[in-house]
Amino acid sequence: MSEGHRDEGFALMEVMVAIAILGVVLALVFSTLNGGVKQAADAQSRAQVEADVRLTADAFVRDLRQAYTGDPSLSRIDTMTATQITFYSPDRSTPFRLRKISYRLNGTDLQRSVTTSADSNGFPWEFGTVAAFATQLQNVRNTNLFTYRDGDGNATAVPAAVSAVDLRLTVDENTTSGPAAYSSTFTVQIRGIT
Repeated sequence: MSEGHRDEGFALMEVMVAIAILGVVLALVFSTLNGGVKQAADAQSRAQVEADVRLTADAFVRDLRQAYTGDPSLSRIDTMTATQITFYSPDRSTPFRLRKISYRLNGTDLQRSVTTSADSNGFPWEFGTVAAFATQLQNVRNTNLFTYRDGDGNATAVPAAVSAVDLRLTVDENTTSGPAAYSSTFTVQIRGIT
């Protein structure tokens, strides 16, 4: 063995420096992976919220577009506030009956109730006990859900004058973290009213 070449392995200091460098690199890798996983989870949560809002809004639009009383001189909307709307819609089963459909905000839940007329004798429709409300959408954060407009597009508080209803929903599953709140507005033109 020559005098200039020693085969003693790594010094303790070299091992410690290598371990420290490896620790920093692993910490950066895990931090990046954790951020990617959180972003993926937030994106999935956001997509689910958007799908839930769309499903609920589609049901509301479908219900309200069919608004009907059987008597053109009567208002299709029974009651209306910023947080609740009740309107009439046909139940096309045989014999023909009328439904009274209500949407309301209860806390942070958007709920729906459907009560079917007790008979098919026509106007005046007789309704039995009001059906229970079922939650359609949770974590609704806004308190002004419904806006009512007349045929000229002006705001109205008169049920018989309503020709369009705007449904505005802001949903946030977790107000402390995660993706930002999702907001969307849906406009329903009531058929046959201009």
